[in-house]
Amino acid sequence: MGVTSNDIANQAIVDMGGNQPAVTGQAPNFDNSTAGLALQKLYAPTVQTVAKQFGWDFTRAAVALQPTGNNAPLGYAFEYLYPANGIEVFELQPQPIADFNNPLPVNWTIGNDVVGGTQSKVIWTNLANAIAVYNNVPQESTWDALFHEAVVRLLTSVLSMALAGKPDVAEAYLQSSAAFEAIGETRAG
Repeated sequence: MGVTSNDIANQAIVDMGGNQPAVTGQAPNFDNSTAGLALQKLYAPTVQTVAKQFGWDFTRAAVALQPTGNNAPLGYAFEYLYPANGIEVFELQPQPIADFNNPLPVNWTIGNDVVGGTQSKVIWTNLANAIAVYNNVPQESTWDALFHEAVVRLLTSVLSMALAGKPDVAEAYLQSSAAFEAIGETRAG
């Protein structure tokens, strides 16, 4: 059996020091201990933040984009839903690629629109039948060793502040987890 989210979380707890007890469960359903409750809020955004930092090759996947059914804004012909498990789209490719030895770059941008009554993250482009090459953060058992270590170190840092920091700072870390996650999901400029 490979590495799990529980292994990552407990490694961060050990690195934090202070003889904290290990947690049980897997992300996002860690136990109800103090550390488990903090990990429920901090684990996913921490992984997403590290995943977005350097465009890790092992995180790449490809998926055919789904049209929203909306009209695209001026300057674009198509609007697609952003991949549901996507952290960052790296590129769009045509289907099929006309010349594998000379692929042409595709212009696209990320936006938001109301799709089915819900505001959603979308991709606008002039490419029909687009395929997205994107970061989907695969399971922990497939992680690159450097990525693994980066997640553990960042998780140790935020977990230390959430559990052992001053009470007002700890509460601010736990309350800001939604904002932290949003930062991890935004596309770098």
